Formats: sequence, structure tokens, C-alpha cells
Amino acid sequence: MRDENLQFIYRLKREGIKYDLSTMREFDLHFGSPHKEFKSVHITGSNGKGSVSNMIFNVLRLKGKTGLYTSPHLVDFNERIFLQDRRISDEEIEHYIDIYRDYINNGRINNRNPTFFEVTTEMAFQFYRDQKAEYASIEVGLGGRLDATNIITPIVSVITRISYEHTDRLGTTLEEIAREKGGIIKQGIPVVTGEDKPEPLKAIKRIAELRSSKYLNSYEYTKVSGIKVNDTGSRIWITTPTEEYKIDLKLIGNFQVDNARTTITALESIDENISRKEVEKGLSNARWPGRMDVVRTNPLVILDSSHNPSAAQTLSRSIREIYHKKPLLVVGMLSDKDHFSYLHNISTCADDIILTTPEEPERKVDPEKLKPMAEKTFRNVKVIPDPIEAYNEAIKESDFVVVTGSMYLVGAISRYLGEDMSPFRK
Repeated sequence: MRDENLQFIYRLKREGIKYDLSTMREFDLHFGSPHKEFKSVHITGSNGKGSVSNMIFNVLRLKGKTGLYTSPHLVDFNERIFLQDRRISDEEIEHYIDIYRDYINNGRINNRNPTFFEVTTEMAFQFYRDQKAEYASIEVGLGGRLDATNIITPIVSVITRISYEHTDRLGTTLEEIAREKGGIIKQGIPVVTGEDKPEPLKAIKRIAELRSSKYLNSYEYTKVSGIKVNDTGSRIWITTPTEEYKIDLKLIGNFQVDNARTTITALESIDENISRKEVEKGLSNARWPGRMDVVRTNPLVILDSSHNPSAAQTLSRSIREIYHKKPLLVVGMLSDKDHFSYLHNISTCADDIILTTPEEPERKVDPEKLKPMAEKTFRNVKVIPDPIEAYNEAIKESDFVVVTGSMYLVGAISRYLGEDMSPFRK
């Protein structure tokens, strides 16, 4: 790919996030409203939205040509846009950038040009239309109500677990955050949630009621039994009012059982004639790089992109329950996160930590600034600013290493290790 093409859209990041839909709607309309040419499933939430997007993709791709749109990428831009068994190619990316260039430049002169995320979202929609996709699993970037993806009218809206995040934009209470996430609920379109806390549920139910949307809660709709969770995944029975599924999930962690319940509830809410065997096979094929991702076994190395306190708590619990030993943590964080709460929660699974720097130039936090906070909860704290040096030091010191705190840190280590970023098992 020509570097100037990719840099052209990366430079749009400098303009930040524009939290409104007017420009995205005009942009999409100008290029023929491609999002109307395929059936979409829309997924938001604070934790689990990527995993649920992936699971839904892996089931629907057994029914017909299916896209998967997620963000951010870990290693390469192309990871954001998958279709069936491949990601968008460099040549295809260049093609769309060439098409958009004049429109973006004219927008700078006349009003507001599309942002980086709006351009990548439109690129995904056009790619899926041009490749005649039948379905697409679309993950929200930020929030929901005013996210660029929210111009679509999906066949089902999905809201995973909600926690405190981006409080400057989404609100300072769980109910306020849930209202923003609930903005993806469309008139008459079913909504499925994998949330069980009363505060966000109140907001989601209220929006569903106002929009005459059928409401399904995965904790009420499904029952689980025979759960066996270990260091290779989970084996579970999930029962719904109409079916019983025997799931062999290769994604590690108890929380993935909850994500599977949300996925099954969403798939049963749509009229696409999806069989039990397709659900079982699709969930078994699901692979989600950088999420409780075992990349080495000797020493044991896990990459996990948890970056908020709730996700840190979930990760810590999974490590304690599955591995029964304390890892050496390698952690790097971004400036817009709750650093103290994250470090406090993740410390429940470890005594030792190496603080380092994520590969995100604008929002990376100097690990020296995290050190005083880490020293309050960890026994041993070391600072190694370079992430690759930090990783290499960790695997020398310990036979169990967990790299976490930021997708941008996980991405840097994934790139260094040459990891496969495919969202399915080959």
C-alpha cells in the first residue's frame, strides 16, 4: 500500500472525534448509502462487544457472505474490515481512499470533512456492498447514539456489559452511559442485552419500550449447565426456550460464557433460519486475538487488551480461577483511563508488575507517572519504557506473563511476535 494513502486518512485522527451523525449521514448518502445493501447486527457495550461481534460473525458466515467491522486494530489497519475468510486488501483500501480524497478535501473547505473513524466506517460499508455481502457484524466505536456506525438499521441491536468509560462524553453514571449505548436501539427492531445491573438495565428497558422494540436479556432468556472452564476454553450447555446447544468454546475465560449467551440470544431473535449446528460450529470457530490470548506456552504468555477497571477485574478473576498462580504483569495505559482503579483491580491476581508504554503517541502515559500508584498495590514495580524490552525482560524473569492495559500495547507485542490476527480458526 502506498504510504501516502494510509497517512492521508491517519492524519484525520488529529481532528479528533466529532460526536454527531450529520456529516456521516451526508458522507454515506453521497456514496449511495451502501449500508442499506446488507443485513447488519449492531453491537455496543463497555466490555464484551468485540467478542460478541466476533461470535456473531463466525455464525453468520456459515449462512452467507458476512463482514466483520471492529476497532481499533492491533497490528494492521486491514484487521478492522474482514469479509468471510479474508481481510480487506491493501489495494482495496487504496481504491476507497482514492475515491474519498476529493470529498474529504472539499469538506475541509466547505464545512467539516469526515473523521478517521467515519472514513473507515464508510469504507467497510462500501466494501461489503461491493463484495455483495449478505450480513455484517458491526461493532460500535464509542458509545452508540452518536457513533458513526449508528446510521445503520440492523436486524438486531446488541448491548453487552456496561461499565464506567469515557465519562467525559458518555456520562458519569451507569444509567447515563447506558442511555448513550441504548441509542443504537431502533424503532421496532429487537434489542438484546448481556447486562444484569439494575441501573443500566433501567435505561435500556425504557428506550426499548419507547421505540416498541422487543427486549431480551440473555441472563433471563438462557440457562447454562455443565460448565467446564479451563486453559483451553469452555464446554457448556446453553438452553433457550426453543433449543439446547452444546458449546465447545475455544475462547478462554468465564466471561466468554456470558458472551456466548448474549450471542445465542441475539441469533435467536432474528428470522434467519440459523440451525443449532451452525451456532455450535460458529462459536467453536471463534478466535479473538488479544483477548485472553495464549500466544506462548513456555513460558506461558497471555495477551489481553483489558483497559478499564471492570475489564481488569474480570481478567484478574479469570487468571485466578483458571491458572491458580500469579503472573508477572506487563502493563501500559492511555491517558484517558482510570489508572488507579485499573491497577488496583488487576493487582488482585499478581504481586509483580513491569510498567511500559503503549504504541499510541498522542495518549500514551509515561510509565513513571503510573509507578507511585502501582507501588500502593504491587509488591514489586519496575519501569521499562520500551514495550519490547519490557516484554523480553518479563519472559526472562517469569514463566507466566500477562501483557495488558491497552490494545496499543497488546498490538505492539502481537506485531513483535508475528501473531496471526484472523478472527476465526483455520
